[in-house]
Amino acid sequence: MKLITTTFREVMRTPGFSLLYMGGVAFTVAFTLIYGLLLYAQLGPVYPEYNRSNTVYVPLTLYKTDKYSYTTSLGRALIEDHLRDKLESVEDMTVMVSYNMGYPMVKPDGDRPEFHVEMRQTEPSFFKFYPYRFLAGTPFSQADFESKRSVAVISDKVAAQLFASPEEAVGRYISIDHIDYRITGVFAEASALCVDSYGEVFIPYDEDINTKTPWPRNLGGGLKAIFHVKPGQEQKLRDELTDLCRRVNTTDTTGVQFYIPLVNNHKEHILTEASIDWDDLHYTVSPAASPLTLYKPFLIAFAVVLLIPALNISGLIGARLDRRLPDIAVRRCFGATRRRLMWMVMTENLVLTLAGAVVGLAVSVLIVLFAGDTLTELTPLSYESGAAGSSASFITSEMAFAPALFGLVLLVCLLLNTISALWPVSKALRHPIVSSLNSKL
Repeated sequence: MKLITTTFREVMRTPGFSLLYMGGVAFTVAFTLIYGLLLYAQLGPVYPEYNRSNTVYVPLTLYKTDKYSYTTSLGRALIEDHLRDKLESVEDMTVMVSYNMGYPMVKPDGDRPEFHVEMRQTEPSFFKFYPYRFLAGTPFSQADFESKRSVAVISDKVAAQLFASPEEAVGRYISIDHIDYRITGVFAEASALCVDSYGEVFIPYDEDINTKTPWPRNLGGGLKAIFHVKPGQEQKLRDELTDLCRRVNTTDTTGVQFYIPLVNNHKEHILTEASIDWDDLHYTVSPAASPLTLYKPFLIAFAVVLLIPALNISGLIGARLDRRLPDIAVRRCFGATRRRLMWMVMTENLVLTLAGAVVGLAVSVLIVLFAGDTLTELTPLSYESGAAGSSASFITSEMAFAPALFGLVLLVCLLLNTISALWPVSKALRHPIVSSLNSKL
């Protein structure tokens, strides 16, 4: 208790130093947290993509003959006959139309202005695969899907522009590009950085899509498949898909060879670029770029922001301890050990660091919440959603409040500040007592 009282008294004795110290820590914490949050939003488990660590994407098929080669998305025959419930490594899967429907126009009742929405076509399993929180109603059902009913689920922000409440929206109709869709549910909108799951309006895709296509054996089409693999089974999924292509090609009588060129986990899906060599059947996928590579400019700035405060803190502590040498010498004369004095000074730095970290956390949250969407435009992974309808947001409140990330940043700052303080503290404690007593107070 005495140590805590002494610490606070010493902090209050030098308000200029304390404020400067806390300001440096706050700036470092805020900058580091903002950088970390931008990465976390695109690579970490966030709503509704909580299972990114075991998600695998299959967006393309490749075909080659002696005369031509081409790629296309997956066909329904491929999905239903060869993928769904056929792969031992897969826990569950969902399918959606691979291309974006663009930003169709919503026509509200009355004289209110029209607005755009981002509209996606999917199937009922999508809302189990991506657990959107429904504020009212439910996702469209399998019966809706099979009966080709014009139904839709809409985001809470879209509902707010059309109805008084989410509950009022359920059962009503929304007019999109002059087609009326009955609303079955209203969900809490996610971040537009969730590229594959994001949408403001979801409707069923036509269940007969691609059942008759020009692609060989009806394996190609306009769909993409997304899987949740069992723990440790990602390579097994790749092997199963390779074996599937081998079996299809073995029984082929059309002269067309079939391949699945891209099988990417979430990191690869976001960070890689693929290209196909048409001359020799081979496709090449660039190695997954690391955040270190993609965010090199940010990391350089990050290193500078960490280094400069560390040097400043070391200098400030050194100057402060020079003024406190007589006080330290008196304590040593009365039996205070170097270890006790070291702990006293380091405790003062710890209190100031924690106070600065709290301020930095508050600043970073405010910046991310009010300017996060602007910040994402500076990142190489930002999702260009165009109009993204009328309400798209990139950084959500859930992303802004990431306790684990704050704890990690706080730990880094504590270590950095501790290292910065150790040298001037140890130097001051090695100073001869007589020389310290003769120092000017």
